[in-house]
Parts: sequence; structure tokens; C-alpha cells
Amino acid sequence: MKRHSRLNVGKSVANGLICLLLLVVLGGCAATRSEIAGVYSRPAEKNLGAEKVSVFFLFRHLEQQHGYDTIPKLKAYGVKDFDNIFRDALAEISNISSYTTFVESPNDVNAPKRRQELEGYRAGHDYTMEVSFFEESSFKQQCLSGTISLLSLTLVPMPYSWDYTISARVTDRSGRLVNSYERKATLSNWVEAFLIFAYPFYPLEGKREEIYAESLHDIFRQAESEKVLKKK
Repeated sequence: MKRHSRLNVGKSVANGLICLLLLVVLGGCAATRSEIAGVYSRPAEKNLGAEKVSVFFLFRHLEQQHGYDTIPKLKAYGVKDFDNIFRDALAEISNISSYTTFVESPNDVNAPKRRQELEGYRAGHDYTMEVSFFEESSFKQQCLSGTISLLSLTLVPMPYSWDYTISARVTDRSGRLVNSYERKATLSNWVEAFLIFAYPFYPLEGKREEIYAESLHDIFRQAESEKVLKKK
């Protein structure tokens, strides 16, 4: 009987440790985001009847952790579902006959063919729209929050935040600047073990996608309303 009791106690302890480990590994999070700053405040107008134009979309996804990175760094994508976000936002512009997309890579500096291809796209379209998604964070804040989360086994709620600047420059075939746009937003994420129950309702990646999608929609909506893309 004693041996059986000791086995039960051992199993209970093991199960408790497993549960604690899961809480640490899966530490819950509740993400929130600010409203988009710089949104187009005027009524949206469709550029109906305008001649079709070709547009080259050049995308840059940048990140910088202040206190750790000395300069912004290029990365492949800012969100996993970016292609679908772009495709959905593109419906805001009504007079595009054809378009090409190009995502800059850190390796392009050593890829002459990619650079040549990039310049060919610029010259081969009526307009080029360069869209940059810049993510900034603080190394000090991330390190402090991560350390406290680890030492407290995520039982102490800790914040993480990222600032986003979405900017766009529209140039014509000759390289002349036609217009520029900028949107800003902040994403915050609280990490704490028991917030795991709130996770399905406040997903971090979903909030980040909202910032990308709303900013891109609004920039394209403004370009359409201002009739920036027009045949010369």
C-alpha cells in the first residue's frame, strides 16, 4: 500500500511539473493595438473612367531593435499572409491594367541579376510604388520583460511592444516623386501564464496583420481618391 501511495504521489508531482512546464512554454498572451495614425480623413472617391496604368509595387520589410541593431535590417516578410493582404487591398485602386511585385531581400546587394531586374521593372511600368513596413522595438524593454517572465515562470504579467511605420512613395517612369504617404501604429503584447485562456481572443499575429491590412487599404484608398495614378 505504501509503495502504491508513493507511486500516486510521484505521478501527481510529475503531472504538476508537466502542467507548470506547459504554462511556461505556452505562456498566455493578450495582444492589443493602437488605431492607425495618419488615416485618410476625407470621403473616398473612385477614380472612375481613368485610363489604365501599369504599376510596379516594391515592398520592403524592415526591423530594428533599438539598443541592439545599429541600422534597420531587411527581412523577408513582416506577416505570414502578406500576399493575401496585398491582393485584398489592391481592390482599392480601380485603374491598374497590370502590375508586378518585388520584395527586397538582404541578399540583393550581392545579386547583380536581381538589381538589374529591379531597375527593369521600374523602367517598364508607368508608376512605381515603394512600400516600406518598418517595425521598431526596444532591446532593453524586450530583455527586461523576458528576464522577469523567465524568473517568475511567466506568473508576472510583462509587456512587449512594437512600433510600426508603413510608408509609401509613388514615382513615375522618369523617377519623379508624385506623392508619399505614411501610417503609424503600435502593437502591445502582455505575457502571463494565466492569459493563456485569453489567447484565442487576442492573437498577436492577428493584430499585426490588422495593422498591415488597414494601413495598406488606407494608403491605396487615398491614392485612388487623389487620382495619383493617371495616364500621362
